[in-house]
Amino acid sequence: MDPITIGLAFAAAQSAVSHIKQAVALGKDINSLVGQFSKFFESSDSIHRERTKLKAKANILGKTDAELGHEALQIAMHSDALRQAERELKDMILWQLGKPQVWEQMIAERTRLFKARAEAQHAEEERQLAHKKKMADQFIFAMYFIAGSVIVFAIAMGGIGIYGQMEEKRIYEEKVAKRLLVLRQQQKEREKKERVERDKAVGGG
Repeated sequence: MDPITIGLAFAAAQSAVSHIKQAVALGKDINSLVGQFSKFFESSDSIHRERTKLKAKANILGKTDAELGHEALQIAMHSDALRQAERELKDMILWQLGKPQVWEQMIAERTRLFKARAEAQHAEEERQLAHKKKMADQFIFAMYFIAGSVIVFAIAMGGIGIYGQMEEKRIYEEKVAKRLLVLRQQQKEREKKERVERDKAVGGG
């Protein structure tokens, strides 16, 4: 929450307190001021939450020490002032109007809403955490799948290469065998021809 928004929230809370006090002084029914009480609690709670968040993130980036100090002081002063205003409203309802049950009901409803909001925020955080975990798991699975695919592809290509080499060797050996067979046949035919010619020569002599 930026300083301007903090100032507006504080002004809205003060305005609601002033309106409540004037209405009570004029004798108006406290039940008719529900909207003003809601306005006060909503504005003051936003400042109280900001004070808590500021304590939890003192090392905010992008702001100078002077800016952080001014913002912290502004929030602390507004928060303390609104705590005091809340005590004054409580005393007014309890002692001036004599209706402690009204204040108790408002605080009970306020506490219920706080709890419901906290549970909703927790559920949303859990949902986001589960979503991030799911995305991370999917990413890891995708990486494993890609790595596995690369390995399988490499093995397949290696197998194809080996098969190709073996096939080339087989074809080469077949050609060599055929060539040797042809040479042997040719050698036999020459020997046969020579033997026939030799027999003829011997017979003719």
